[in-house]
Amino acid sequence: MAIDHESLEKLERSILDLGAELFHLKNEVYSLRNAHHTFLDVLHGLKMILDEKGLITTDDFDSAVELGQAISGLNSYEAIIEAEQQRFKKSSH
Repeated sequence: MAIDHESLEKLERSILDLGAELFHLKNEVYSLRNAHHTFLDVLHGLKMILDEKGLITTDDFDSAVELGQAISGLNSYEAIIEAEQQRFKKSSH
């Protein structure tokens, strides 16, 4: 099977483009991971300061975070249920 010169150039260009995009995505993921770790460090420091000042204990802080996560999860489930109800209403008409 012979590949003509034009097809080979297109294939090489596609591979180069994919490599460049992969390099870009790798750098973006690296930056996001660094930002995430910095954010976690800031939150940890905030939690310690609040506990030291006696404003909120670390256990209460963690409980508030868990409550927020539970509420967010509940809201997403409600949105999924509502979307399914709308889909069911449309299909039953």
